[in-house]
Amino acid sequence: MSTVLKRHPSTSSSSEDDDDGVDCPLSGAEALAACKQFASVTNTDTGLAMMMLQNNEWDLERAINAYQGLTNDKPKSKNRNQTSESDLKRIKSKESTTLTESKYDKTKVKARFKLLSWNIDGLDEQENTIEIRTRGVIDVIKREEPDAVFLQEVIPIAFDLIRNLLPEYDSYTGNTQGYFVVILTRRELLKVQNIEIIKYPGTNMERNLLIVHTMYKNSIEIDLMTSHHESGTEEIASKERIEQLKLCFKHMLDSPSHRIVLFGGDLNIREKE
Repeated sequence: MSTVLKRHPSTSSSSEDDDDGVDCPLSGAEALAACKQFASVTNTDTGLAMMMLQNNEWDLERAINAYQGLTNDKPKSKNRNQTSESDLKRIKSKESTTLTESKYDKTKVKARFKLLSWNIDGLDEQENTIEIRTRGVIDVIKREEPDAVFLQEVIPIAFDLIRNLLPEYDSYTGNTQGYFVVILTRRELLKVQNIEIIKYPGTNMERNLLIVHTMYKNSIEIDLMTSHHESGTEEIASKERIEQLKLCFKHMLDSPSHRIVLFGGDLNIREKE
C-alpha cells in the first residue's frame, strides 16, 4: 500500500512548471515527516531525501522509486527534474578519509585530516524547509565526521540547530545576524588558540574573513580560514571579489612558516576573474 501525503492547495497563479524547482506543497511538519520516511525506507539521510523529494514534486512514492531506479542502474528519466546519477554520488559519497580506527580517542589515530566546506543556502525563501535542509546538512556532517567544517550562508535558526545537534564540535561565527560564515572544529582533536574576524574594507554586503587558529592533536598548528565573497555580476562586485581574494591570499602568506593554512569557502569567483 502506498503512502499518500496530504498536500496544501497551490497559491501559484501560473500553471507552468518552475524551471528552478518545485515549491514545497507541504507544511514544515509534513515535509520533515516525508524526509524522515524516505531516509528510513532507503537507508539514507534527510539531505538526500529532501533533494529527491524536491526533484519529484514532493511525491514520496515517486521519489523512492526514482532513488531505487538510480541505485539499481536503471535507465534515467528524461524529466528535467530527475536527479542525475552524479548528484546522487556527490551527496552519498563514500568516506574519503582512511581511518586506522573508527572512533576518536587517545589510542585510535586518524590517518588524514578531513575538511568539509559547504554553502548551505540559508537564504532559500522556502522557510518551511529550512529545518529539513539544515538537518540534512547535520546528517552529512555526522556521517562524514570531518575534523573541521567551513559553512557559508548560515542564518541564526540554522546555526542554533547546528550548534545543538553537533555537540562534538565547537562553533565560531563571522557574525550573528543576517547570514554569515561558520567554522566548526572537532573538540577532541582541535584546541582553539585564537579567532580573527577581518571585515573587507570595500564590502557592501557585510562580508568578512573568519580565521580560527588551532592546535591539532597537541602537535600541529593549523589556521582555518573561510569566507563568502561578494555576490553579483556587476563590475563593482567583480572588483570587490578580487580584492577580497587578494586579502585572503595576503593573510595566508603572512602566516608563520611553521603553521599550516587551510582556506576554503564560497568565493563567487568567475572564470574571467
